[in-house]
Amino acid sequence: MALYDSYTDEQLVASLTGGDADAFTAIYERYWDKLLVFVLRVIRRQSDAEDIVQELFVSLWRRRETLQIERNLSTYLYNSARYLSIRQIEKSSTYALYLDRLAVRMQVFSDESLGVEADIFGRELEGRIDGLIGQLPEKMREVFILSRKEHLSYKEIAERLSISEETVRKQVYRSLKVLREGLGLPAGLFLWLTTHFF
Repeated sequence: MALYDSYTDEQLVASLTGGDADAFTAIYERYWDKLLVFVLRVIRRQSDAEDIVQELFVSLWRRRETLQIERNLSTYLYNSARYLSIRQIEKSSTYALYLDRLAVRMQVFSDESLGVEADIFGRELEGRIDGLIGQLPEKMREVFILSRKEHLSYKEIAERLSISEETVRKQVYRSLKVLREGLGLPAGLFLWLTTHFF
């Protein structure tokens, strides 16, 4: 990899379009931190910013053979990061509106006439969630609890458990998938529950 450190961006792109995985790794290492800082200024949430930068690099690798970078690599990467950040903001705004509406509909559970039923429903749901979390593989469960119960960042979890941040991200994603499938809920309602129960 030391050889690639001396390559210009143009040389790295030329190698990348030829399918050179080491050239891709060099680009990744050269720009990951810079792009993360850039995206964090807009998104202001570490995990979302990391996901955006990761998505950018995944897309770069998948389209390596058809890449057409008209200016320089850094301009291309920052423009891509800006686009993905704007898309994330738009998506989050849409979700926020949806969740607000869903929360209003769910407010029925706090109605005095349904207070007892709401309590029972909440306790049963929490019990089911705890049961599903308890069935997760040990390492996955540990990562999930540190993320959703103790609210540690992916970086903090990775350092505590001596694993990569990518491993943490995958474990949290898989945990949420197991929980959603275990509860048998549609995506929208499950997303609402994640903001209220974990």
